[in-house]
Amino acid sequence: MALTQMQIIQSLGDAMSWLERELSWDVPPTELRHLTGRIGELYAALITNGRMATEVNQAGYDVVSSTG
Repeated sequence: MALTQMQIIQSLGDAMSWLERELSWDVPPTELRHLTGRIGELYAALITNGRMATEVNQAGYDVVSSTG
């Protein structure tokens, strides 16, 4: 099931909060690659009015735009 735009916005906010928290704990950015990658995917879905790909580790893309 695809995330709604509201769920994407909420998830992006949650992920950004976690990033800020981890950085405040002096966690090196190199250890936050998964989190920063997820933030990028959510942001791309948001600005394209798209949705997250339904398959994990989708070959070639993680977001499907509103125009496909």
